[in-house]
Amino acid sequence: MENGLSFEKAMERMEEIIALLEEGDLDLDKSLEVFEEGIRLYRNLSRRLKEAEGRIKIIMEEQEGEQVQSGIDLEGDNDLDF
Repeated sequence: MENGLSFEKAMERMEEIIALLEEGDLDLDKSLEVFEEGIRLYRNLSRRLKEAEGRIKIIMEEQEGEQVQSGIDLEGDNDLDF
């Protein structure tokens, strides 16, 4: 993350940047500087979200594989006859 920020801290900073730009009180140079920081944060946050999504997908696929191997239906879709 930008300057070693956690995802949550980077999101907080992104919200601050959005508020600063929406207020419109910054001069042009400062606005551009803050905007550039926001773009960098956006790219980093987007990358982190895609990585997390990929990890979740892998975990879910592994879980589905375990269900098939063990015959366990965690969704409750299969009726068991005893």
